[in-house]
Amino acid sequence: MDNMIKMVMKRLLLLQVCSIAVIALLAREFSHGVLSPRWLGIALLMVCIAIGVGFVLIKRSAKELTIPSGQSASPIDDLTRKRLIWRLRAAKTMIVLMGVGLVFGFTQVRNGPLFPLLVGLVMNLLITAKSIQTVVRLKRILN
Repeated sequence: MDNMIKMVMKRLLLLQVCSIAVIALLAREFSHGVLSPRWLGIALLMVCIAIGVGFVLIKRSAKELTIPSGQSASPIDDLTRKRLIWRLRAAKTMIVLMGVGLVFGFTQVRNGPLFPLLVGLVMNLLITAKSIQTVVRLKRILN
């Protein structure tokens, strides 16, 4: 039960950090005059909807991860273990690449239009979050 609470809290923290980053980016673009008040309102509404959807998904995943303690896992053969290790390394590489891409994208903020930048930011964060989820799941399977 404690592991589930820790996992839910980590995901909620990730959701909070991502939403604050997006709101800060919107505020910066609004203060520089790139974003009109109407588009700022629309973007903030979309962020609020995304936060609500994130909460629902986190709540659903917490319910799905509650498994009875009486179940035991079956052993993994060598070929499957090698494949899982390869997928684990690929997911870790994807996290690093997305992190570097995110930093590079923040350096290019003032050179492009806002909407494609926000779409790229959201996609980057979603791919990173899914890769982190994959790493955690594969580590649990391998252990």
